[in-house]
Amino acid sequence: MNATIAAGVLSWLLPGAGHFFLGHRRLAAVFFCAVCLPYLAGVAIGGVKTSVNPYLNRWLFLAELGAGGLTAGFYGLNNATTDFDARRTAEIIRRQGQVRRLSPERQQELQAALHPYVSYYPGSDVAQIYLAVAGLLNILVILDALTRAQTGGLPVYYHELPETPAATGVEP
Repeated sequence: MNATIAAGVLSWLLPGAGHFFLGHRRLAAVFFCAVCLPYLAGVAIGGVKTSVNPYLNRWLFLAELGAGGLTAGFYGLNNATTDFDARRTAEIIRRQGQVRRLSPERQQELQAALHPYVSYYPGSDVAQIYLAVAGLLNILVILDALTRAQTGGLPVYYHELPETPAATGVEP
């Protein structure tokens, strides 16, 4: 696997890891903090059961996938926490599927069991925004790592061709 692919995959798995692999240690630390802190804040605000759940909002989950390793880890934690997996959690919150057929008392019992792990409006909306922004920001981190791997570690603007005297029309 060449350095470009390795840098991209590492950045997707852990924000900043691609830059660390390329030797940009300080930049890796900045990107790690810039992506992980909002992501973790979003999970803390929103609760693990509703924040990283593809069955509640597919589009926001797709944005969260930009931070692949974090999203996979918290999705696994989502399914490991309590007896309800992500799909069942969505059914309980929306009162859909088999949950709709249950008595109102049983529905309330299920929601009470989930209560410590979920958040509701406005906290859940704020959490989703933090998570989506962190995932989309990590896509930019991935693209930067790919570019730096292809250009030998220098930023793109550094590699623009200098103007030649013939192009400007000025004689030396």
